[in-house]
Amino acid sequence: MVFPLQTHAQFAMPGTVGFWVLRYAASANRTREHVRFFTDRWREFCPLGSAAAAGSSIPVDRRIQARELGFAQPSLNALASTSTRDECLEYLSLAAQIALHLQSIATDVIAFSQTPSGWTNYPKAFGTGSSMMPNKTNPDAMELLRGETCAVLAAHAEATMLLKGLPSGYNRDLQCIKPIVHRTAEKLSALLSMTTAFLEKLEFDRERLKVSLTLGNLDATLRMERLVKCGVPLREAHAKIAAELRDPGDEPSADDLNCHAYQTIGGASPTETRRVAEALLRALDSA
Repeated sequence: MVFPLQTHAQFAMPGTVGFWVLRYAASANRTREHVRFFTDRWREFCPLGSAAAAGSSIPVDRRIQARELGFAQPSLNALASTSTRDECLEYLSLAAQIALHLQSIATDVIAFSQTPSGWTNYPKAFGTGSSMMPNKTNPDAMELLRGETCAVLAAHAEATMLLKGLPSGYNRDLQCIKPIVHRTAEKLSALLSMTTAFLEKLEFDRERLKVSLTLGNLDATLRMERLVKCGVPLREAHAKIAAELRDPGDEPSADDLNCHAYQTIGGASPTETRRVAEALLRALDSA
């Protein structure tokens, strides 16, 4: 399904709905790789046995503790174990990164669902009517997603401020980081579940998209690149197409927008979109 891609909130180039969805799949895969990396790191050093600050005079074998708890080895410095909460900050940073992508999904869908565009058939189960205006269906779920993710973003900042300037050794302030991590994990899990359920129900209106594809001269860049491939210098090709666009009625029809023209890796060609999607799915299956 051909779809107007945007830059600066203006129609820019033709793509597909699948290419738009893949933008989030690729971002999620990158975050998944980060989570896997940090999870391995978190399992490397076991803090148990660090005691209050300096270890213990009782000859406890920390290697046995680490092995039995599934860690690779004991932590390297008891004072670092009691003073820092780096793993918590790393987790909250990853959570904030995910939250940013969720906010983008919400903002995109809200924009796509606006009355002038009407690109989506917004799922009724995820919206409500207006309390006053009977003509309205409000995108409540996406607005709440955009709002609720703010708490996830704020959690990393809250934890950073909590740890800022603490002296070495255990301080009772550190106890306050536990509820931040717990509530962030619970909220993020709920938001991801809701977003998944929403996207499974989201549909696009092909006819409304076709109308939008005739706006904004979406074929301009492809036309320019055709000239470049014929040997016209880019500067000249750019100026030539820009001049042609000043002629009213020069808008392309939806049938003129050939997304298969994209040739670069990672581009919006349906063939390339399918290839990348299949590669991501294989990576998930092997994880």
